[in-house]
Parts: sequence; C-alpha cells; structure tokens
Amino acid sequence: MKPTQEKDDFFIPLDQSIELETPDSLSDDQSLPLLSDPSLSLKPLRFLSHAAKGILALIAILAIWQTVEFFTFLTQTHWSLAAVFGLLVSGLTGVLGKAAWEYFGYQKDFKGIDQLQSTAEGILKARSSGQAKNWLAKLSALYRNKPHQPLLEKALSTLPDYSDDTETIQHLDQHLFQNLDQQAISRISRHSQHTAIMVALSPLALLDMVLSGWRCLKMLDEICQIYGLRPSLPARMRLLKMILTQMALAGSADLITDQLADLTSSKLISTISTQAATGAGIGFYTARIGFLAMELCRPVPFSESQRPGMGKMAKEIISSIRARFQKDESA
Repeated sequence: MKPTQEKDDFFIPLDQSIELETPDSLSDDQSLPLLSDPSLSLKPLRFLSHAAKGILALIAILAIWQTVEFFTFLTQTHWSLAAVFGLLVSGLTGVLGKAAWEYFGYQKDFKGIDQLQSTAEGILKARSSGQAKNWLAKLSALYRNKPHQPLLEKALSTLPDYSDDTETIQHLDQHLFQNLDQQAISRISRHSQHTAIMVALSPLALLDMVLSGWRCLKMLDEICQIYGLRPSLPARMRLLKMILTQMALAGSADLITDQLADLTSSKLISTISTQAATGAGIGFYTARIGFLAMELCRPVPFSESQRPGMGKMAKEIISSIRARFQKDESA
C-alpha cells in the first residue's frame, strides 16, 4: 500500500501533466530597440543663470531707488538726519567695496596658481631654456610682501648658474616646496587626528558633523596660508562641496567601517566601538581633503613619487584613537 499523503487545502494542486518551463530573461535580450531621440536628451536650463542675474539686478535697482527716496525724505525732514544716513550709506559702501576688492584679489591669486602649475608641468615634461624666467617672475609676484619671499630668495641664492628650466623647477621643488609640504602634512595629520578623536568621543551625530566641518575649514585655511594663499569665495565653495561630503559621511558608520577594512589591516574595528571606527573614518577623509587642498595650492604639481599617501597617515590616526581609548580604560 502506498502511504496516503495529507493535502493542504490552502494550496492549489498542480497538474502533473503540464511541463513547467522557466521564463526567458529579459536582461539578456539584445534585440530590444533603444528608444533614444535628441528631443529626449537632457538639456541645460540656461535661462536660470540669466534669470538669477536679472533678479539680482532688479534687487539692486530697487535698493538704490529706495535709498534715494529715503534720503530725500530725510532731507525734507531735517538736514542732520540726512547727514547721518549719508554717513551710514557711505560706510556700508566702503565695506562692500573692500570686500569686492579682496574677493577679486584672492581669486587672482588662485588663477595665478593654476597658471604656475600648468607652466611648471610643461617645463618639467620638455627640457627648455628661458621659460623659467617668466615663471619665476610670476612666483615672486605671488610671494611679494609675504613670509614666503625670503624663503624663495634663499632657495634661489643656492641655484647653480648653469641650471636650465627643468633644473630650476626641480631645485625650487626640493629646497622650497618640499619644506612647505612637510608643514602642510604636519597640520593635516594634527587636524585629522583631532577630528577622529572628537568624533569618536562625541555621542551625537549632529555634533560629529559640526566638529568635523569646523576642523576641516580650519585645516584648509592653514594649508592655504602655508603656500602663501588665502581662499577666495569660489575656491571656498568648491572646497565646501568636499567638506559637505565629508560631513555627510559622519553619519554612515557602516560605510566608513568598510573603508577602514580596505585601507588598513589593523584589528581596531573588532576591538573598539563603532563610534571609534566612525571617528577613524572621518579622520581618513579629513586627511584626503587636506591632500587635495595641497595639490590645489602648490605652485609645482606633485610627481607620482611625491604625492602624499594615506598609508602612514592612517596608521597615525588609528594609533591616536587607540592610545586615547587605552588611556580612558586605564583611568
């Protein structure tokens, strides 16, 4: 006798005479036509920039018109009120003019760095003679009346007379910019370690973002000062995008833990809390942003062998966090 099988009334019985087949995969079908058309392509909204400029111009016109109207009203009321208002408007105009002058001046410095980098890169690729003189003139103009001017003069005083353009760039790179690199790397290491420790000890994600952003901005200002620059508003906006990305990473502990596993073979993650691992990851990203700032501010581009890496920096960050946690445990 065959054993009777219990049937579950919930399921519909299958017809055994029908052969089941798996459906064909649509992902492997290359015969489907691609519905593409120029009318479907993404087009830039060019009118937005013109609209923004028009709105700003309209606001400026309205502000000037209201200022003149109010000044006329004060003149009719009493001359002293008009005089006080005129002094206030003059002071505000002076402050705005100074800000605009500094804005374009700082932007000019960053454009000068871009020109110096492109010229130096061309000189290093092809040996020549005579091009370095113009490059040195631009570098001297950039460092004029700054603490870097005597350092540049000292490096040029040891330059051999027979040096060609490539040797001149290499000499300054060795005797001037590499010393500045060491100072910048030291500041990056210090700020990265402090950021990592603060985030590791912070109990709030919002506080993590504030602390890391504040440290990162301070680090960028110091790097720019080391290379004789001060960030302009456009440069700060570009760097701010990287800072916001770094701040957003402060809330993703799992992603940063994966990055730690890729960047180092240390067993720190398995021995300390997730918050400490998050702090180490934020320290890594702070250091990487600092290295990017070095490349933007350095008049001579890094060669492949000179470009600073994350290996030693990662070990220093992890060691600082481990030392801090061991100190807290012993206390």
